[in-house]
Amino acid sequence: MSITGGAQRTLGLKRLIRIIAGLSLLYASMTAALLIWTFTWPPPDPGTIAPADAIVCLGGGMAPDGTLSAPVLTRIDTCVQLYQAGLAPVVVFTGGRVRRGGPDAGRQMARYAASVGLPDDAAIIEGRAHSTLQNALFSYDMIPATDHLIIVTEAFHLPRSYASFKWAAWEAGLPRPRITLAMSEQVRRDADERPNWHILARESLAIWYNLARALVYSAHPDPDVNWLR
Repeated sequence: MSITGGAQRTLGLKRLIRIIAGLSLLYASMTAALLIWTFTWPPPDPGTIAPADAIVCLGGGMAPDGTLSAPVLTRIDTCVQLYQAGLAPVVVFTGGRVRRGGPDAGRQMARYAASVGLPDDAAIIEGRAHSTLQNALFSYDMIPATDHLIIVTEAFHLPRSYASFKWAAWEAGLPRPRITLAMSEQVRRDADERPNWHILARESLAIWYNLARALVYSAHPDPDVNWLR
């Protein structure tokens, strides 16, 4: 007995509903995990962190004129505090330009770090990256030793950062580095100091977008990584 066209359409609709429901559940689960991670991750305690080869400060927002966003300044402050606690000999500042010919975030971050006590010879500047994947790929090329890294960013961004640096180490053929995660703050906040829920919702999607791009790059490595912006 053949299935009628109407029955086939019904089966197709049911499959589509199941797929949408599955994806919705996956997104909800990822968002819930991200919320738990973000709001339970403890502030960094230098006394509990083992010394590392480098501290990596991820760029995260800059105006075209080179003015760094408040969350990035907080990241830098945290990195300098960890450096002053003797946890690494260098700090890597990674972030590219907002506009052609403008200042790069890495250099602007290093300048601010110098103003709050970081010695000039302790700063490594990476000024090309425009994404977390590029932060990882480009930073490894500049770090003298990579056995143990401390990565500093907001708590909501730490899972994607960790995965990106593990992936980039594998791509570079490096021994698996030990990565310690240190949050600068839980999440970026609005003007009234409330958590920016929009960026948390965006991050739960960005994790999957990051994964998809990493898989494509791994399948077809390309020296031109501009598409990973």
